[in-house]
Amino acid sequence: MYWIAILAGLLGGLLGPLIGVGGGVIIVPMLNLSGVVFQTAAAASMFSIVVTSAVAVYNYRKMINFRVLAGYMAISLLAAAISAVVSVKYSGPWIKLAYGIYLIAVGMVLLKNARPRRNIPWLGLLLIFIGGFASSLFGVGGGTIFVPALILISGFDPKSAAAMSMGIIFPTAVSSTTIYAALGVLNLPLAVAIAVGSFIGSYTSSRYIMPKLKSGTVRRLFVIYVFVIGIYYLWSYFSLSLS
Repeated sequence: MYWIAILAGLLGGLLGPLIGVGGGVIIVPMLNLSGVVFQTAAAASMFSIVVTSAVAVYNYRKMINFRVLAGYMAISLLAAAISAVVSVKYSGPWIKLAYGIYLIAVGMVLLKNARPRRNIPWLGLLLIFIGGFASSLFGVGGGTIFVPALILISGFDPKSAAAMSMGIIFPTAVSSTTIYAALGVLNLPLAVAIAVGSFIGSYTSSRYIMPKLKSGTVRRLFVIYVFVIGIYYLWSYFSLSLS
């Protein structure tokens, strides 16, 4: 079990910084497939995302506008705290269906390269709140919303958006992990095993791989990523419904 957790953390850590996500959409499915309950997997994933995002923020510190970041962080923190409680109290198969649909929708928007004619600050803030809420609900960093929001609404290029996204993910993950621990669903040994892999993967990715990639490459990676994982969640939901 623990070697799977380390491997999941390693893969999540490698991919996460490249596309501005915490890596939870790799970690949670891998743990689920190995028999871990969804809430336990989500809590352990959020713990590891704290490590992944902290390492990425340190390595991306020159790319992040911390003045702009502060407002996004506060909104995401509030949403994540609320969502963690909802995740434990009202969890069910519908979560997989909702997340699958959401990921496919995000992929379609980015694939068409849709951009508003002007920046819409209020919509960007709303998306950040939704991202923070989805973060705890699905056990992911929230970058699947943060990155599109920063690209489509705030005017950041994909590479800068990925870096900024990690800055929002870090406090969001800290808040979610704290709530999960208080609710008694955090398996600390499992979480630590994932965190070990996440640290190695995140450091390698953000330090040596990300600086060499162009923004277009990061965008293509993100589009492929959301489609693949979105299909997985839909398949998982309908497989459960038909069984």
